[in-house]
Amino acid sequence: MYYNQKELTLLYNKERELDRKTLATAHVVSKLINRQEIHSNRVSETLFYILVNKLGGDPKSFIDKSKPYYQNELKGKELSQYGWYSVFMHRPELLRAPIALYHGKAILCTSSNDVLKLQ
Repeated sequence: MYYNQKELTLLYNKERELDRKTLATAHVVSKLINRQEIHSNRVSETLFYILVNKLGGDPKSFIDKSKPYYQNELKGKELSQYGWYSVFMHRPELLRAPIALYHGKAILCTSSNDVLKLQ
């Protein structure tokens, strides 16, 4: 997966309605959209670190803590950034919501309209 600041990069899960709506809304922000469906594309380690940095430095901020895998295997564990990257690579369904990156800014889209904040 690559990252170009001149296009909107969207990490999303095509199986979730919120993610599909966010993708549709993203077309308002930019005509150039780098669609990165998390089950089909491998997120590079570099892009993961960009996301972590842009979203406040805590990889847990975009992990869905309600998922059984998190509850049974990860709850209470302290992992390095690389450890969280490894978890995300093996369990992409743990992505809490779509993440949009555009012009050096990133946002965790808990609403499909959140992507508009990147305009």
